[in-house]
Amino acid sequence: MGKIFFNKLKFLTYYVCALMVAAFFCLSVSPVYAQRQISYKTYDPITGEVSNRLYALVEEIPSGGYKIHWVIEGNGFKVEEDYILGPDHETLWWHVVDDQRKTDYTGERKRNEIFIDGHFSGVRIQKIIQIDKRAFYYNPKFGLVDFVRSGKEAESFWGFRQDELKVYPMKAINKGAEVISVDGGDVEAIKVDWTVDDFRSFFFRRTYWFRKSDGLYIKQMVDGGKFRELVSEQ
Repeated sequence: MGKIFFNKLKFLTYYVCALMVAAFFCLSVSPVYAQRQISYKTYDPITGEVSNRLYALVEEIPSGGYKIHWVIEGNGFKVEEDYILGPDHETLWWHVVDDQRKTDYTGERKRNEIFIDGHFSGVRIQKIIQIDKRAFYYNPKFGLVDFVRSGKEAESFWGFRQDELKVYPMKAINKGAEVISVDGGDVEAIKVDWTVDDFRSFFFRRTYWFRKSDGLYIKQMVDGGKFRELVSEQ
C-alpha cells in the first residue's frame, strides 16, 4: 500500500513539475508575429515572356519593425537579400548574397553613417558613407510604404546604388490615385515617381505603383519596356 502511494505521489510530483515547466516555457517564448509571402514577376507586355521572378517573406518583429527576405531569380542567376527595417520602414541593416557575382556583404545604418563590410564582385570591401538625418531606403519598394500611406506630395530620402555601393539623395513624388491592371485584375493604386534629388534626375527616374488600401508595392515600369507586378500573396 505504501509503495502504491509513493508511486502516485511521484507521478503527481512529475505532473505538477511538467505543468510548471510548460507554463514557464509559454511565458518565455516570444509571441508569433504576422508573416506575408509575396511573389512578383517581370515580363514583356507584348510577348508575355517572363524574364525573372521575385519573392518576399515579410515578418513583423518584436521591435515593431520588419524582417524581409527578398529573392530575385531568373536565367541562371539568383540574388538573395535580407533586410531589417524600422517601424517606419527605414532600412537599418541589410545583407546581400550573389554567388554569380562573388558578392556577399552587409550594410548597416548607425546614426548618420552607413557601414559596409564584406565582398563585392570578388573584392574585399569596408567603407563608411556619411549621410544626414533623412530616411535611408535600401529598397524603396518596401521603404516608401509609409510615404504612400501618409498622402504627402513629396519626400526626400537617401537611396542606394547597388552596382556602385553608393548612396544618393532621392525624391519621391506622389502622382495620385489611379486604377491599374495587376495580374489580370483592376486595383486602385497610388502612382509614385522617384528620382535623384539633384541635376541627375534628368538621367534617372523610376515609377512604382502601391496598393492604395495598404501601401503594398504592386507594379513597376522597368528598363526595356517591361513591367514587374504582383502575382500572389498569402
